[in-house]
Amino acid sequence: MALIAVQIWLYTGLFIVAHDTMHGSFSPGYPALNKWVGRIIMVWYAGFSWDRMRTAHHQHHATPGTEDDPDFYADNPTDFWPWYVQFFLRYFAWTQILVLAGIGAVYMLLGASYLNLVIMWAVPAIASSVQLFYFGTYLTHRHGNTFADEHLARTNNYPRWLSLLTCFHFGYHHEHHLYPNEPWWRLPARKRERRL
Repeated sequence: MALIAVQIWLYTGLFIVAHDTMHGSFSPGYPALNKWVGRIIMVWYAGFSWDRMRTAHHQHHATPGTEDDPDFYADNPTDFWPWYVQFFLRYFAWTQILVLAGIGAVYMLLGASYLNLVIMWAVPAIASSVQLFYFGTYLTHRHGNTFADEHLARTNNYPRWLSLLTCFHFGYHHEHHLYPNEPWWRLPARKRERRL
């Protein structure tokens, strides 16, 4: 169970690094490197298209918490599971299933057992998507509480160590919307600056 928990956390971090590539903060000044690292990570993470995810993510930043926001569920902006299912179905399609099946087949040809693939690859990947969604989208963008500004994003009050464990500081989400080109590891400093 401990190894699965570590794997979930590492998958969460993998996605956060891919997210930084979408904003060019993985390797500032080197857009091609950001693009290729992001593409590799997104395929590895869940068979996603980095280009498609990047377009949707920039749409999220342009229209947060509205009907035009691809990460938002305007029909139910307060309940976790309906929103997560809608979010999951929006981004996960047959192409991802085919890519993941191909990657799984390669792992099995290299000697991995099907059970190990499920326990150490599929379960952590799905669980990390729940973790990312809960701490990085749902808690930060759900309606019901007021927002500070037009970004319709809030920041959690977790100490730095817990913020790192929950979602690689992505719960410092208002700061992310204010400074989208900052990498994940600089968000705590941005939060601290805003408090001064």
